[in-house]
Amino acid sequence: MTEFGNSLIYDIEIAKAILGRGETRVDGIQYCDGWHDHAGMGISVIGAYDYAESRYRVFCRDNFEEFFALCADRAPLVSFNGIGFDDKVLACESGFTDGFFPDVTRYDLLAEIWRAAGLDPTFGGNSHTGYGLDATCEVNFGIRKSGNGAHAPIAWQQGRIGEVIDYCINDIRLTKRLFDWAVIHGEEIALAKTGESVRLRSLEQVEHPFID
Repeated sequence: MTEFGNSLIYDIEIAKAILGRGETRVDGIQYCDGWHDHAGMGISVIGAYDYAESRYRVFCRDNFEEFFALCADRAPLVSFNGIGFDDKVLACESGFTDGFFPDVTRYDLLAEIWRAAGLDPTFGGNSHTGYGLDATCEVNFGIRKSGNGAHAPIAWQQGRIGEVIDYCINDIRLTKRLFDWAVIHGEEIALAKTGESVRLRSLEQVEHPFID
């Protein structure tokens, strides 16, 4: 098995909607208290790509435990803003009191892009706009997200389950495309915000995740 052969890419979709600025509530839709309310969001779908088995996987509430078991057996855990968001929601969902698998090696592509851009790569309240997954993949590969993640909870609660699963898996495909190109093959990428060409760190160079 190669150094990448035990990698797991993951992404979550939240179950409760978040009211955006200037938006009005949709009748019959449950909302959490905002992007900081990790315990109140809930999870509708977890998408993953398992390099060990070379396949995409979908986890819903009835098999979240399978996803948690998979994470315990894979490394690195690869994400785009996973440390800053997904892991916090997953820690609440799983009931893990010490965080979501804090001892497992992480590779957060957003943190690595920030670092390559010369920005603070930690998630201790910092945010640098213009470096998102959608913009990064559009600039480098000409592909984009299939929807808006903020709309996924509404679709889920309205019973459009397949739509949410498709959206989540498409995000996994984009993340995998970026990880394969920039990390596995070590190719340069263009920063969406500036157009500058940068090279992301390899797995060997990432000794620990950027956690505040």
